[in-house]
Amino acid sequence: MTSLYKQSIPVFTKYLNNLSHLLKMGAAHADEKAIKHDDIINFRLISDMRGLAFHVQSCCNTAVWFADRVGNLPHTPVDDNETTFEDFQARIESTLAYLEGIKPEVLDDKLDKPVVIEAKSGNFKIVGGQAYFSECAMPNFHFHLTTAYCLLRTQGVPVGALDYLKDVFVKE
Repeated sequence: MTSLYKQSIPVFTKYLNNLSHLLKMGAAHADEKAIKHDDIINFRLISDMRGLAFHVQSCCNTAVWFADRVGNLPHTPVDDNETTFEDFQARIESTLAYLEGIKPEVLDDKLDKPVVIEAKSGNFKIVGGQAYFSECAMPNFHFHLTTAYCLLRTQGVPVGALDYLKDVFVKE
C-alpha cells in the first residue's frame, strides 16, 4: 500500500504548481489581449458561483487543512484576501512551502485514525485519514482546481488538458 503521505503531499504539490502555471497563463493572456485582470479574476460561471480567487484559496486551504487535520498539527488560519494574480502566486508559494515542511511520519500512521472536521454547521467525523483524503480532500481539491481551469478557459485563456496535467505525462 502506498503511504498516505505519498498519496497526498506530492500530489497536492504537483497540482498547486500546475495551478500556478494556469494562473501565469491567465495573466499573460490578459496582458496580451489588453483585458483587465479583474475581468478574468472576478468572472463567474453563474451568478451564485464564486470567482477565481475563491477557487485558488480553496485549493490551498484544502491541502493545508488535510495535513493539519490528519497530522494533528496546529492550524494557523490564513486570511483569504487575495485579489490579484500576484497575490494568487504568493498564496500558492506559501502553501507549497508549508507542505514541504510536512514529514511523512506525521501522516503515515493515520490511515485509520478518525478525523474530525469542525465546521460552523457542526463537527463531522470521518473514519480515517485515508477516507478523508480519498473521499473528501482530493475530490474537493480537484473540484476547485477544475473550476479555476474552467473560469480561465471560459475567458479565452488558451489552457488545455496538458496544462492541467502538466508534468504528469513525460514525452519520450
